[in-house]
Amino acid sequence: MFELDDSVVDEIIFAMENQNSEAMVNIETGEVIMYSEVQDEMPEMPAADPESLVSVPEWTSADGFRLMESFAGGVGNPVARTGLMGVLTRGRGVFRAFKNTLEQYPEIERRWFEYKHAAMGRRVTEWYDGLREASGLARLGPEPEDDADVIIGDFNLRKAGRGAWENCEGLFRSGLDEALVHLPQVLAEYEYSRIEKELAEGGPEGLVLYLAEAPGGALAAVAAVRRITVSFATFGKLVYLYVEEAHRKLGLARMLAEKAREDFAAEGITRFVIDLPFAPEGFGKSLAAFGYEAYGTRWLAKGN
Repeated sequence: MFELDDSVVDEIIFAMENQNSEAMVNIETGEVIMYSEVQDEMPEMPAADPESLVSVPEWTSADGFRLMESFAGGVGNPVARTGLMGVLTRGRGVFRAFKNTLEQYPEIERRWFEYKHAAMGRRVTEWYDGLREASGLARLGPEPEDDADVIIGDFNLRKAGRGAWENCEGLFRSGLDEALVHLPQVLAEYEYSRIEKELAEGGPEGLVLYLAEAPGGALAAVAAVRRITVSFATFGKLVYLYVEEAHRKLGLARMLAEKAREDFAAEGITRFVIDLPFAPEGFGKSLAAFGYEAYGTRWLAKGN
C-alpha cells in the first residue's frame, strides 16, 4: 500500500479536477496514471497488476459548484460576495466566470484555493482510508465525521475583546429583526434593550467575544460573554449568541458556547450561566450533553 504524502495528495487532486481525462492510481506505488479521452493520446497500460489500479476519488462538476456556492456565501466583502453569487446564476461558463471574478480580489482568491484544497484533500483522505480498510489495514485518519463536523473545520474561530463588537452589530440587528418576526414586539424590544445594556457594562475588560468566520471571511456567528461577580462568587455568563441563518445546524452555537465555558474554567471560573431569551433551535438539548441544567422560564400576558 502506498504512503499518502502531500505530493501524492496534490497529484490526485489535480487528476480529480481534470474533467477531460480519467485517472488511475497504483495502490502499490502511488503513481497517478492519466488516460485522455482521445484514444490516440492514451498511454500504454502499465505493467502493474490491473488489480493494483484504482480510480481516483470522484469529483464532479456538481461537487465543484456546491463548493463555490458555499464559499461565495461566506465572503465578507459585500461587493465581492455579490459578484461571486451573481456569476453562480449563469449557465455556461460559470467556472471560468467564478475564477475571473476571484482574480479581482487576491486575498479572497487565496482563501478560495485553501478552502478548495482542504475540501478535496478530505475527499482524498477518506478514499485512501477506504482502500486501507478494504485491504485489511487500519485507517490512518479518524472515523468518518458527520458533514456538520467536517464543515465546522472550515470556519475560523477566534477570541476578541470589546473593540471587535462594532463588527458584530450587523448580526445583532439581524437577531433583533428575526426576534420581531417570532415574538411580540414589546417582548423582543425589551429583551434586546436589556441585552444591549448588559453588553455595555463592565468596561473594556468586561466583555469577551467568540467569533466564527466563514472561509470567505464573513462573520458567521458571535457569542458575547461577561465575567460577573455576585456575593464574592465569580461566574461567566453567555449574554448573546447568534448564528447567521445560512450557517445554522452545523453546531457553531454549541461550539462557541463550549469554547467560552472552557476558557473560563481554565481561569478557575467553573460556574457558567447561559441566559438567552432567543436560543437557537435545539440549542438546549445539545447543552444537556455537556452537563448543563435548565432553571426557570418566562411568561407574557399580552392583554387586549
